[in-house]
Amino acid sequence: MAEAEAAAPTAELLEWPQKDKRRFLHAVYRVGDLDRTIKFYTECLGMKLLRKRDIPEEKYSNAFLGLVQRSLISLLS
Repeated sequence: MAEAEAAAPTAELLEWPQKDKRRFLHAVYRVGDLDRTIKFYTECLGMKLLRKRDIPEEKYSNAFLGLVQRSLISLLS
Protein backbone atom coordinates (compact mmCIF):
# COMPACT_ATOMS: atom_id res chain seq x y z
CA MET A 1 0.00 0.00 0.00
CA ALA A 2 2.87 2.39 0.74
CA GLU A 3 4.25 1.86 -2.78
CA ALA A 4 1.01 3.06 -4.40
CA GLU A 5 1.10 6.24 -2.34
CA ALA A 6 4.74 6.92 -3.23
CA ALA A 7 3.99 6.50 -6.96
CA ALA A 8 1.23 9.16 -6.98
CA PRO A 9 2.43 12.30 -8.81
CA THR A 10 2.87 15.41 -6.72
CA ALA A 11 1.66 18.85 -7.76
CA GLU A 12 5.27 19.91 -8.27
CA LEU A 13 5.90 17.01 -10.65
CA LEU A 14 2.80 17.85 -12.69
CA GLU A 15 3.77 21.55 -12.95
CA TRP A 16 7.31 20.84 -14.18
CA PRO A 17 6.46 20.37 -17.91
CA GLN A 18 4.69 23.73 -17.96
CA LYS A 19 7.63 25.55 -16.37
CA ASP A 20 10.42 23.81 -18.31
CA LYS A 21 11.58 25.91 -21.27
CA ARG A 22 13.78 23.24 -22.88
CA ARG A 23 12.61 21.82 -26.19
CA PHE A 24 13.33 18.62 -28.07
CA LEU A 25 15.34 19.72 -31.11
CA HIS A 26 16.01 16.60 -33.12
CA ALA A 27 16.45 12.85 -33.13
CA VAL A 28 18.07 10.40 -35.51
CA TYR A 29 16.40 7.14 -36.49
CA ARG A 30 17.80 4.48 -38.78
CA VAL A 31 14.99 2.91 -40.78
CA GLY A 32 14.76 0.13 -43.33
CA ASP A 33 12.30 1.82 -45.73
CA LEU A 34 12.72 5.59 -45.82
CA ASP A 35 9.82 6.29 -48.17
CA ARG A 36 7.42 4.24 -46.05
CA THR A 37 8.66 6.01 -42.92
CA ILE A 38 8.18 9.44 -44.51
CA LYS A 39 4.65 8.45 -45.53
CA PHE A 40 3.82 7.40 -41.96
CA TYR A 41 5.16 10.58 -40.34
CA THR A 42 3.53 12.90 -42.88
CA GLU A 43 0.16 11.18 -43.24
CA CYS A 44 -0.39 9.80 -39.73
CA LEU A 45 1.38 12.33 -37.55
CA GLY A 46 0.94 15.43 -39.71
CA MET A 47 4.65 16.22 -39.99
CA LYS A 48 6.12 17.97 -43.01
CA LEU A 49 9.04 16.74 -45.11
CA LEU A 50 11.43 19.68 -44.85
CA ARG A 51 14.38 18.30 -46.77
CA LYS A 52 15.56 15.00 -48.25
CA ARG A 53 19.03 14.31 -49.52
CA ASP A 54 20.67 11.25 -51.02
CA ILE A 55 24.35 10.50 -50.43
CA PRO A 56 25.06 7.71 -52.94
CA GLU A 57 28.81 7.54 -52.27
CA GLU A 58 28.05 6.71 -48.62
CA LYS A 59 25.00 4.59 -49.54
CA TYR A 60 22.44 6.40 -47.37
CA SER A 61 19.79 9.11 -47.46
CA ASN A 62 18.69 11.75 -44.95
CA ALA A 63 15.19 13.06 -44.47
CA PHE A 64 14.31 15.96 -42.21
CA LEU A 65 10.73 16.10 -40.97
CA GLY A 66 9.12 18.41 -38.48
CA LEU A 67 6.01 19.87 -36.93
CA VAL A 68 6.45 23.50 -37.92
CA GLN A 69 4.34 26.44 -38.95
CA ARG A 70 3.96 27.14 -42.65
CA SER A 71 5.83 30.47 -42.36
CA LEU A 72 8.85 28.70 -40.85
CA ILE A 73 8.86 26.09 -43.63
CA SER A 74 9.35 28.82 -46.24
CA LEU A 75 12.39 30.08 -44.32
CA LEU A 76 13.97 26.61 -44.33
CA SER A 77 13.38 25.92 -48.03
